[in-house]
Amino acid sequence: MPRDIPETKRNTFEDIENTRTTGMLLASKYVLEHRYDAAKNVFEKLLQLSPNDVEIMALHANIYCVEGKFIEAENKLNQVLLLDPNYPLALYFLGFVYNAKGEYEKAINMYETALKYFSEYEKMEIADTYHNLGCSLWEVKRRKEAIEAWKKCLKYNPEQKHVMENLKQFSNEYGVF
Repeated sequence: MPRDIPETKRNTFEDIENTRTTGMLLASKYVLEHRYDAAKNVFEKLLQLSPNDVEIMALHANIYCVEGKFIEAENKLNQVLLLDPNYPLALYFLGFVYNAKGEYEKAINMYETALKYFSEYEKMEIADTYHNLGCSLWEVKRRKEAIEAWKKCLKYNPEQKHVMENLKQFSNEYGVF
C-alpha cells in the first residue's frame, strides 16, 4: 500500500481572499488613525500577493491623496488605469487629484468617465462622484451643470448634507435653482 502524501499548504483563492479582506480592513483602520505609512505598508504587502489587483492599487494611491501627495497619487492611479482604463474608483480618485491641483476640466472629465463605469448598485460612489463633479463644474463657472450634478447626487444619496447646503446656498445666491 502506498504511503499517504503529506498535505502541503497552498495559497488557495480563499486564503488569498481572506488575507486581502483582512488587509483592507487593517489598512482602513490605520488610515482612520492617521497612520498612513502603516496603511501603505499593508497595501504594499497585499500587492506582493496580487500585483495587478486594481482595487488594492487604487486604495493604495488614495492614501497619497489623503496625505496631499498628489503627484505620487496621480502616478499610482495612472498605473491602475494602464491595467484597467475603465476602473471607476481610479477614475474617481484621479478626478479628486485633478480637482485638488486646480485642474478642473481634467477633474470633470475623470468624474464623468467614472460615472459611466460605476455599477448601478454603487449608489454611494455615484453620489460622491456627482457631488465632486458639481464642485468642479462650479469652479469653472458652469453653474447650471453644477446644480444638476448636485441634484443627481441627491437622487443616489438623499442624506448628502454638503450637497444640500451647496444647493441651498448657491441656488439662492445665483438664482439658478
